[in-house]
Amino acid sequence: MNGPDDHGRPGSFSADDWEPAANPQPGGRAPDAPNSVPGSFGAEQQGAAEEPTSRSLRFSVPSAAELLLGIPWAIWSLGVVSSVSSWIFDGFADTLVVTLWVLSGLLILLPATEDAVARFLCRLRKPTLMEQQKLDIAWRAVCAHAGVDPGFYKLWVEESDSVNGISVAGRSVAVTRWALNNLPPRQLQAVLAHELGHHRGGHPWATLLVFWYAQPARWTMAAIQAMARLRTAIGCLITIFFVLALAGLVLRSMMWGGWGWAVYAVLPFLVPIPLAWFSRRSEFIADRVAADLGYARDTIRFFYDVQSQGEDVARRAAGWRGAVYATHPTIADRIRSLETYVQATG
Repeated sequence: MNGPDDHGRPGSFSADDWEPAANPQPGGRAPDAPNSVPGSFGAEQQGAAEEPTSRSLRFSVPSAAELLLGIPWAIWSLGVVSSVSSWIFDGFADTLVVTLWVLSGLLILLPATEDAVARFLCRLRKPTLMEQQKLDIAWRAVCAHAGVDPGFYKLWVEESDSVNGISVAGRSVAVTRWALNNLPPRQLQAVLAHELGHHRGGHPWATLLVFWYAQPARWTMAAIQAMARLRTAIGCLITIFFVLALAGLVLRSMMWGGWGWAVYAVLPFLVPIPLAWFSRRSEFIADRVAADLGYARDTIRFFYDVQSQGEDVARRAAGWRGAVYATHPTIADRIRSLETYVQATG
C-alpha cells in the first residue's frame, strides 16, 4: 500500500488514478493517455485519440517466409511421427495417428488452446483488477488509433522484470509486470501498438504453427544430442546411426540424380539463419505499425531507455553467433529506422 507521499513515485498507482473519465467522449472514442509520470492517470484527460480509421489486416512477408522455412522441420517431424506410429500400430491405426497429427495444428484455433498456450507455454497470467484498469485505458487508446475492436483481444501480464511485450497466436497481447508498472502511459501504449502490429502481420500465428509442427523433429534432435553428451556406448551408437542414416540419404539422392531428399535432409540445419533474419524484419514492421499509429517518438524514447540499460552491450558480447541467430534487431538499428521515419514524415 502506498503512503500519502508515494503518489508521484514511478510505478505507483491507485484505483482512482486509473479510473476512466466519468463522461465518455462523444462518438465512442477512447481517451488518450497523458505523457506524464508512470501510473499518474487522472480523470482529466490531456487529449483525445484520433478518429478510428479502417486499416485492412494483411499477412506480412516475414510471416509467410517463416511458414515456408518451417516446411523442412515439418517434413522431418512427419517422418518421426510416421516412423514411431508404424513401430507401434499397423494398418488403419497407423494412418489415423499420422492424420490426427497433421490435423492437430487446427487446435490452435480453439480459444481453450489459446489460453493454454498463454498460461503454460508463454507463462502469462491474467491481470489483477488494478492492472486490468491500467491496461484497458492504454489498450483502448491504441485500438482507437488503429480502428479495431479492443474487446477482440485478450490482455495478459508476464511476471517478469524485463521490458517486453508479447503477442500470442490468436487474440492474446501481453506486457511484463515491470513495463506495466514503470513505463509512462504513452510508452506503454507504444509497446501495445507494437504487439498489435505483430498481430496485424500474422506473425504470432506463423510462429506458433512452425513451432507446433517442428516439435517431434526437435524432440528427436534434443534426445540425440543428450545421448551424445552422455558419452556412453548406447549414446554413441545412436548418434552414429543417425549420422550414417542422414549421410546415406544424401548419398542415395546424389547417386540416383534426385537432389530433393538431400536438400530436405540438410535444409533444417540451414533454416535458423534466414528464419532469424525474417524475424528481425517482422520487428521492424511492427515498429512501423506503431509509428503509423502515432507512437513513433514514444517508441524512440522507449528504445533509448532500453539502450541505456545495456541491451546492445549484451548483444555485442554474444559475438557473431548472437548477431546471426538473433530474432530481434539491435536497439540502435530500431532507433535509426524510426528516426528516419520521423524525418521523412515530419
